[in-house]
Amino acid sequence: MWTAVIVITAFLVLFLILGFTSPRYARVSRSVLIKSTPEQVFPQLNNLQNFVYNWSPWTERDPDMKVKFMPDVPEGVGAVYEWHGHPKKVGRGAMTILESVDNRSVKTLLAFTGRGLATAWMEIGEDADDGLVEVTWRFESDGKNNPGARLIGRMMDRFIGPDFQRGLERLKAHCEKG
Repeated sequence: MWTAVIVITAFLVLFLILGFTSPRYARVSRSVLIKSTPEQVFPQLNNLQNFVYNWSPWTERDPDMKVKFMPDVPEGVGAVYEWHGHPKKVGRGAMTILESVDNRSVKTLLAFTGRGLATAWMEIGEDADDGLVEVTWRFESDGKNNPGARLIGRMMDRFIGPDFQRGLERLKAHCEKG
């Protein structure tokens, strides 16, 4: 019995040490070059229906996901959509556009039901002479003083990085086909 208590105590101490020494913020970032212009790419970022139906990797992952758009603000600051899908594929939550700078960037707040909040940015680089624009999609969540959240934050790049890359590849294909 004492062996079990010692093992459990050691595990808890290790969990706390690893958790509290993990970074407070989880950050993910992916980029893609698109043969397009900022004016053509921006509506795909600034309109949540375009995001959901044209290039979201999560729509592809869970085609049966239910979505609801707030009809009063279709795009830009204040636009909101809610999703409810398979718990292991996409879960449930809401995305709200907090900031929108024409042809440059969109900042969103993500509220994951039962899992907390995060912020995401989609940024369009300068239009290069070769007709390519760089689009970067970034994510940040705050683990605060929660050792479990901080440990999960260590793995966030592996969890959602491939989804971000897939979404950007879908965005690129959509924008380049015109």
